[in-house]
Amino acid sequence: MPEKNRYWQLDFARGFAVILMLIFHLFFDASYVGKIELEGLFFYLFPRFIGAMFVFISGFTMSYAFKNELHLLKRALKLATIAFSITTMTYILIPEKYVVFGIIHFFALSSLLVFPFIRKENLCIFFGMSFTLFGFYIQQFRFPINHFFWLGIVPEDFNTLDYYPLLPWFGILLLGIYTGKKVRLRKSQYRGGFVSFLGRHSLKIYLLQHPIIILLLHLYYGDILSRFIKM
Repeated sequence: MPEKNRYWQLDFARGFAVILMLIFHLFFDASYVGKIELEGLFFYLFPRFIGAMFVFISGFTMSYAFKNELHLLKRALKLATIAFSITTMTYILIPEKYVVFGIIHFFALSSLLVFPFIRKENLCIFFGMSFTLFGFYIQQFRFPINHFFWLGIVPEDFNTLDYYPLLPWFGILLLGIYTGKKVRLRKSQYRGGFVSFLGRHSLKIYLLQHPIIILLLHLYYGDILSRFIKM
């Protein structure tokens, strides 16, 4: 979408999700370095709500921005490159919890899997609801197999920092596509202010957030960098 003529509502919604993401990751990183503890139902549901926002908005955006299969293929290749870098870096820095299928991995693969769905509203609503409900159901269980974690079949003793398998999240993406086809927005010269600015740069913020948060925590506590380097 052209920079000066965008669906500012989508930028604003994504920017609001970015703000929630930064708030949660501030607590998450403080917990990871042992300064606080994240317990209770709220800290279980909060990150999943934020993830659902990003996935749903992405699907909504796809319904507007889709041009052709080549467009999605280029998007998938770009995201796959970033996902591979995330896996590599986390494996080096945090081998016990490295990211094998996080949200960027999900977006890369789902960009290819939407091909049969994106022009067919009935498929989006049917499979969107089915994948979402079934996906959240099987997330309650652990399985003695390791090869289908990307699908949502969670292995026993599975431990990773970021995990967004196809089930249920592909279902939420399809629901976003369906909603985008039913709710028509208008492009506008209005930019949406600072919140929309965050939304327009959500991927960059996602990639840069943790080093910045770690630095801020170090400035506050004074001993975070040394702890992190030892890890």
